[in-house]
Amino acid sequence: MSEPRESLATLIGAVVALLLQVVVAPNVSLFGAVPNFILAYCLVVAIVRPRTAGLVMPFILGLMFDLMGSSPVGAMSFLLVLATFAASRIFVVVDNGTLFMPLAMLVIMTLVVEMAYGLFLLSSGLEVSLIDAFFFRGLPCALYDVVLGLLMFPIMMRFASAPQRPDMGSLI
Repeated sequence: MSEPRESLATLIGAVVALLLQVVVAPNVSLFGAVPNFILAYCLVVAIVRPRTAGLVMPFILGLMFDLMGSSPVGAMSFLLVLATFAASRIFVVVDNGTLFMPLAMLVIMTLVVEMAYGLFLLSSGLEVSLIDAFFFRGLPCALYDVVLGLLMFPIMMRFASAPQRPDMGSLI
């Protein structure tokens, strides 16, 4: 795929993730845990395209997420920008070509973002206890988001990643 085609696939995926967050997410909550399609999508893009993943898309999608909910405006956009930047830069360093590293990065970053979002909920003055923020909201939502990311990962690898050239080895 060429770069414009990869960018178009990423843009279409962002629109789909936003639509899924608006239409599907409120209707598929399990025990109060609502999936965050936007978080899963932004992290998957940062892992699939670590060298070309930008920070504008996570900021805009995070701002849309904040405006749809009752959380402090800017919290998710701030966390998404930090998480996608960190995930893409760390993944460039630790990528070893196996499937373990992208999945480990997805799990760790999702858990970090959801727990940090729980801290934002605590500090914003909402009547939320520490246990509610971390164990009844953060952890279940993180698990839900990891499952979504695992479903999105092969799709984005197919449509938004650069083609891998076969290794020709050494000529000597």
